[in-house]
Amino acid sequence: MNLDKISLDKEIILNTTDEVIRRFGPDKANITDVAKLLKVSHAAIYRYYNGKTALWNAVTERWLARLHASSNDILIEDSPADIKLYHLLENFAEAKRLSAINDPEMFANYIKLARNSMEVIEKVREDGINKIEKIILQGITEGVFFAESSHQAAKSVYLATSVFIHPDSFEDPNRKQNIDSVVNLLLSGLRNPNK
Repeated sequence: MNLDKISLDKEIILNTTDEVIRRFGPDKANITDVAKLLKVSHAAIYRYYNGKTALWNAVTERWLARLHASSNDILIEDSPADIKLYHLLENFAEAKRLSAINDPEMFANYIKLARNSMEVIEKVREDGINKIEKIILQGITEGVFFAESSHQAAKSVYLATSVFIHPDSFEDPNRKQNIDSVVNLLLSGLRNPNK
């Protein structure tokens, strides 16, 4: 990468870090590798990120945000809440599986990084719960769902389906059937009994 005419910024650093992680893996890659590829001192990187952990967390957060970007489109779908919630939960379950299929090397790298980025994982978890809660609130407004606490209901739904975002579930031959079964059970539990 030639930075003669490009000023250093967080996006350039993240893109280069992606390249370095892809090349060396998350354990062997370091800030010096990123700085070398950018043709800057590693002190220049420290102006943007306070060490390797902060940089690796930023890379992981960006990867997860990109992975779940399509879930934002589901929130603005013109669909009833029960259909929208089904689509969102299916999206959550499939995003990582498809990433593992389409780019297994980077998926493995980022899973390793994510295990060491608990604050990033917690942020993604809260974002998922918040998205579910928005749809539950829509469903309550529509009269389709009932929940005494929309946040607690969203958290329960997230926890009940989180097994499907774990790589161990990707090879299960009954995966799709299991996802459908769990999501339909959750939707039944949320349904307004007066409807």
